[in-house]
Amino acid sequence: MWDVKLWQEAADWEANWALEQGGYTSGAVDAIQLARRIGCDVIFDHHQSSRGRLKRLGKRYVIFLKPDQRPERIQWAASHEIGETLAFRVFRRLGVDPTDGEPGLREHVANLLASRLLLPGPAFFSEADAVCESLFRLKEIFSTASHELIAMRLLDRPGDNCVTVVDQGRISKRRLSNSSCSHRLLPSEKQCWERTHSQCCYQEYEDETYRIRCWPIHEEHWKREIVFTSFKCQI
Repeated sequence: MWDVKLWQEAADWEANWALEQGGYTSGAVDAIQLARRIGCDVIFDHHQSSRGRLKRLGKRYVIFLKPDQRPERIQWAASHEIGETLAFRVFRRLGVDPTDGEPGLREHVANLLASRLLLPGPAFFSEADAVCESLFRLKEIFSTASHELIAMRLLDRPGDNCVTVVDQGRISKRRLSNSSCSHRLLPSEKQCWERTHSQCCYQEYEDETYRIRCWPIHEEHWKREIVFTSFKCQI
């Protein structure tokens, strides 16, 4: 049942439909504004435990959001709940009964939709080409998405690429497009990351096998680095 490309294409189609309904054609997408434009009510609830939840009242969807000091978290929560409202369209497009799906499938579909609502292709990939996939430049253009989400969205491009998120010197996430990968950094990745971590500036390394780029996402009390590795030979 799980053909990744088919599900991604269906999510692309439905996300683009929602964006068209909301009047978005380029640049940053405000998921809260989008939700309201496509007929959802949005209410902020300081007391709920989750960042976002969805409830249907009569014929309308209501999205409840928990306030957060990081606007990107609120934007992701809102876009995820919009994804929940659109998930049935993806299942219908693929002729799949949601009740027959694998555990967590609907949640995964909502995540696919959410990333495509905040970073819609082909506009996102066109901008990525224009700025040579610079996370900092893409963050300026798509300001409502986090650096991590932007990096992960780049994995949807053709080719073998790997994204590694390092928090406080420890790998918190490592993803390879189209397959799995070792949780450990390659020696050249480690060297590039160490320079970025210590010098607090962008670093790059390239040879005949791969190109490695590392961006510092540093705050006063927290150091995060995002490593993007592009493999020149099929792995």
